[in-house]
Amino acid sequence: MQSGQVSVWVPIVVGVIGLVGVIAGQLVSAWREDRRWRREQVREDMRWARENKRESVKLDRDTKSLIFGQLLQALNRSHSLLDRLRDLSGKESTKGATSEYLKNIDEIRAKVAEVQLICSADMHRLFSEGMPDMWLLPAMMYGINVKDPRAGESAGNLTPKEAMERISRFPGKFLRLARDELVIDDGNSISVKP
Repeated sequence: MQSGQVSVWVPIVVGVIGLVGVIAGQLVSAWREDRRWRREQVREDMRWARENKRESVKLDRDTKSLIFGQLLQALNRSHSLLDRLRDLSGKESTKGATSEYLKNIDEIRAKVAEVQLICSADMHRLFSEGMPDMWLLPAMMYGINVKDPRAGESAGNLTPKEAMERISRFPGKFLRLARDELVIDDGNSISVKP
C-alpha cells in the first residue's frame, strides 16, 4: 500500500460506525420521546380525571340543589296548609284544605323518592322517620285511626296541636341536613330549630 492511501475497509468501518451511531441516536431519541409522551399522557389523564370529577361534583351539587329546593318548596307549602287547617279547625269544613294538603303530600312523596336516590344515610333516616308524621293530622281530622309512627300506638292519642308541632319540625330538620349535604355553611347561615 502506498503512503497516503487508505485501506478499503477503513471507510466501510467508519461508515458502519456512523450508521450505527445514527440508528442508535434515532432509537434513543424515539425512546426519550416515547417516555415524554407517556408522561404527558399520564398528566393529561390526571387533569381530565380532576376536571371530570369537578364537573361531576358541580353537576351533583346543582342537581341536588334543584331537587332539594323543590322538596323544600313542597314542605313549606305543606306547612302553610297546616296553618290553614289549624285556623279552619272547628270553624268550617276543612275537607278542601285537607284534600289540598293530601295532594301536596303526594307531591312531597314523589320528590322524596328523587331525593332518596341521591341523598345521605342521615337524610334517608329523616324521611323514614318523618314522612309517616305527615299523614297524622289529616288522618286524625278525618277520624281515621292511624298508628303513631314512633310509638306504635294509635295517633288518636295525639292532639291536633301535638301532631301539627311534630309535622312542623320536619322542614327545619330537612333544611339542616340539606345544607350539610350541599356543604353550605357560611357565618350568615339561618339558625333552624330541630
